[in-house]
Amino acid sequence: MSVRRGILPAAAAGLLATVVIAVASVPRHDPPDYARFSVLTPAGPDAPDPEAFKTLERVVHARHRIGPSDTIKGIALRYGTDVKALQSTNHNEFVFMRRGGYIRVHNGNGYLHEVAQDGETLNGITARYRRPDSVLKEFRADVVRANRLPPSSLVSNYTFGKGDRLLLPGVYLDLDTYRIPLPYLSRISSRYGNRFHPIHKKTMFHSGIDIPMKVGTPVFPSRSGTVVFAGWLGGYGYVVDVKHSDGYTTRYGHLSRITVKEGEIVQKGRSMLGKVGSTGTSTGPHLHFEILTNTGRSVNPTAKFGRK
Repeated sequence: MSVRRGILPAAAAGLLATVVIAVASVPRHDPPDYARFSVLTPAGPDAPDPEAFKTLERVVHARHRIGPSDTIKGIALRYGTDVKALQSTNHNEFVFMRRGGYIRVHNGNGYLHEVAQDGETLNGITARYRRPDSVLKEFRADVVRANRLPPSSLVSNYTFGKGDRLLLPGVYLDLDTYRIPLPYLSRISSRYGNRFHPIHKKTMFHSGIDIPMKVGTPVFPSRSGTVVFAGWLGGYGYVVDVKHSDGYTTRYGHLSRITVKEGEIVQKGRSMLGKVGSTGTSTGPHLHFEILTNTGRSVNPTAKFGRK
């Protein structure tokens, strides 16, 4: 028996069109509610009502459209969850919030796991995501209670179908994602893509982003990894390259000073790589930041911030 998609209480009927309920209290042999499929039944709203989420004891989830004034903290508070839960569920730290986009929201505290293929079992999922401070048997019981699975699932190894979702209470993913490599982001003076080069006076492809900053501002790894190059590199001036667990490499150019050596293991946001400068082909103090794939192809850094 897999997690059912059921019907919300009348108080939250407006969520019918957008909310999927993780509930297993209704047996499969119940007669279908044909009213749900009638063209006379009015559709629910385009967006869920966050206040309704807070009144429900069962686990519910929906898609939330990011508005112009939304913050991840504000969204979490409105739906009765926490920031780490939304970050884990969406596999995104939300360093930049894309206005008009959608994120998965829910009313629990923990990671909302989506089943990737038919046949995933309760035992397998809980063994993979067990909290370090918990006993597996107790954690499995917590999951059963949080998702209202039948008590028999503790002995029969409950099976899920592709697309089912399961709240794992108290579980938060370790998101080793790309972050801004400076203490703060002032502005981006030159973005990724084609631009008119201020020195060469012609349109050229810009393989990274330029962030204006005072000379001497410390530069940190955008993601933990290993230093694979530290030295002078033509127009980049003094540069540091760091390779990461996904095979990608980040590049930090125009530094005034380098404080690491090749082969050194560095931590995201903690190990100082060097300091902002204006070495190489540069019109003023700034950090040139690039992200390169394992084949050497550049990608847009702003699209990777907050993501793996």
